[in-house]
Order: sequence, then structure tokens, then C-alpha cells
Amino acid sequence: MPSWMAFDMRLMSERFLTEGMLPEAGDVARLTALLRRPLRSYRDFAAEIATSG
Repeated sequence: MPSWMAFDMRLMSERFLTEGMLPEAGDVARLTALLRRPLRSYRDFAAEIATSG
């Protein structure tokens, strides 16, 4: 990958590790409306996939 992309990926990864991925005001409602279902955790998603197969 180009060096500029590696730099951007490193910056994003560092921020995820230090600050997490916290939603801003309105993000949850906006995503719920777009998906037309409640949000779920990755753990819940993985458990559902594991039991459905």
C-alpha cells in the first residue's frame, strides 16, 4: 500500500485503541433509522451467525 495510506491507517488504528469508537449525538438514531432495526453488538452478531449455521 502507498505510504500515505499506511500513515492514515496507523492514525485511525491508534485513535480506535485510545478513544474507542464512541457515537456522537444522533448517530445511534440515524443508524437505527437507516438499518430499520435496533443496533447490536459484534458479540451478539457473532453469536447469531454461529448458531444459524
